[in-house]
Amino acid sequence: MTEEEPIVKLPNLEYAQLRFLLTLNDELVPNKEEVKKQLIDAIRKDKMLPYYKQISEHMQLSMDPQFVQELTAENEKELAALDAKIKDAEENLGESEIREAYLAKADFFCRIGDKETAVSAYRVTYEKTVALGQRLDIVFTLIRLGLFFKDTDLVVRNIEKAKTLVEEGGDWDRRNRLKTYEAIHLLNIRDFKGSADLLHDTLATFSSYELFSYNTFVKYLVFMAMVSFDRVKIKSGVIDSPEVLQVVHEIPGLSQYLNSLYNSDYAQFFQALAALSTDIKKDRFLAPHARFYVREMRIAAYSQLLESYSSVRLESMGKAFGVSTEFIDHELARFIAANRLHCKIDKVGGIVETTRPDAKNAQYQSTIKQGDLLLNRIQKLSRVIHL
Repeated sequence: MTEEEPIVKLPNLEYAQLRFLLTLNDELVPNKEEVKKQLIDAIRKDKMLPYYKQISEHMQLSMDPQFVQELTAENEKELAALDAKIKDAEENLGESEIREAYLAKADFFCRIGDKETAVSAYRVTYEKTVALGQRLDIVFTLIRLGLFFKDTDLVVRNIEKAKTLVEEGGDWDRRNRLKTYEAIHLLNIRDFKGSADLLHDTLATFSSYELFSYNTFVKYLVFMAMVSFDRVKIKSGVIDSPEVLQVVHEIPGLSQYLNSLYNSDYAQFFQALAALSTDIKKDRFLAPHARFYVREMRIAAYSQLLESYSSVRLESMGKAFGVSTEFIDHELARFIAANRLHCKIDKVGGIVETTRPDAKNAQYQSTIKQGDLLLNRIQKLSRVIHL
């Protein structure tokens, strides 16, 4: 791979998404046989014998002996050719050709889904690589390998390595790619604010098509921004963004979801959130956070409405959200008990009264709490010193 060549889909994260869909229930994925066929076709296309064995074991699928035999023969033939290419390069060619031969072998193991062997092969290739851009490309591939197999340790280590290399003089495009890679990692570990900031930074310059399409990128941005940004930034940075406006209507329900909360159309917002929650559950990056995310967005909607009033009738609030009075009563009581909403319910009068937090009192309580912690640590330290 030369400095100018784009980063290819290696490994192809779409295959990992297909595998994820097969783990969901039939209600979410009614066309599992079609999904399974797509995955098997992908495995056949890229000759992914190790990956086929892994998913068959983990998902308790019966392996086709003839298919295994075919893939084994093809893998052995290709590996023998790659080893011969390495030997020829070491005996007859220069350092650049030797590096390319080792990279081709590492790419082979990555493509067929042999993670551990691929990681080792890329490390060998990395040591034979001089150009900074080419080193970064190897690190990016290792990050994608980690994302493919949900190996957080591999992702974190290589993001840190990429940051170090970028500081040494990485070009603009690779700096930009790194932000997108890190944004997806932060999404994975539920740092939605960090993810939203990085996705927003790369909105106008997105080029990481080896990860996902631009529409998927915008979808992630909208989801992360809605739960992280304030109203002003959502309006200026997302709703009015030309890049978002260009594709938001191509993604079912996303425009309604994005605009309804800002426009205080709470009933429409709840409908859009309910519809998109299915898509969230079917996305391998978003699914682990589905319940948490939906809960946070409901709290955000309730808080936005309550901030506009000193008190509001439960019946009126229920109508605003398109739900029953009993539902809104139960929801508010649960979030009030968890200290997520600053209000109280007058059950007799059927009224919700807001209780805006006192900033000075909160600061005072925080100071007292931190002071107690400091005193406890000093006492523990003094005991150690006296011993």
